[in-house]
Amino acid sequence: MTLWVFPAALLIGLVLGLFGAGGGMLTVPALMMVGEIPIKQAVPMSLWIVALVSLTAAIHQKVWRDLQFRLLAVLGIAGVVGSGAGARIGIMLPDQIQLGLLAGLIFFVSIWIGFVRLENKVQVFRYIPAVLAGLVVGLLTGMLGVGGGFLLVPVMIFLGVSHFPAAVGHSLVLITINAVSGGASYLIAEQVQIDMFFTLAVTLIAAFGSVAGGILLKRVATEHLQKGFSMLLILLGCFVGWQALVFQ
Repeated sequence: MTLWVFPAALLIGLVLGLFGAGGGMLTVPALMMVGEIPIKQAVPMSLWIVALVSLTAAIHQKVWRDLQFRLLAVLGIAGVVGSGAGARIGIMLPDQIQLGLLAGLIFFVSIWIGFVRLENKVQVFRYIPAVLAGLVVGLLTGMLGVGGGFLLVPVMIFLGVSHFPAAVGHSLVLITINAVSGGASYLIAEQVQIDMFFTLAVTLIAAFGSVAGGILLKRVATEHLQKGFSMLLILLGCFVGWQALVFQ
């Protein structure tokens, strides 16, 4: 393993704290390319890193002050169910298909966010859309090792969280719940061995980055965050897509 993975960990935390998303999408490629870790180990390691870093960012940003607990409970329960199922699927998926699915998802979301204005579309809480969103995001979390924040932030806004920083706060809490559930499923399955010491080291460095991201979140305009988020996803999609094509 190369020491370059630690500067990458700092960037992972910065992105997660700033956008409430992107940590898992950076973590899996970083662990594979910089840390020279196979994807089957990178996915569960990513889940634990993203979970602990998201929790750090949530505490630092004091997200509990703006939480809608009914929405959070519905999405959280559905996410746990979905992430457990997603982890089971992820264990069985061929590595190249796993990378290809991650690249395709990143491209889809980047286009969505780039062309759709994020604004509150509903005035009344609706259970069915919230349950479906929780299941889908949880499934993707367990299967691909991503926290799901790149979907959760726009979903939060669509379901009634109209303020971008508040949507990021909800996203961080749900990412923590989903990632812990998915990571625990991999441990229970006992089919993937991970280096817990290395995982903890990367997590601690990424946690510092998440604090910095939380500070920047309060100083950057929402429209700039949305544009930056979209551009970040496009770049990540290109990188992961290339990795899927050249995977040996």
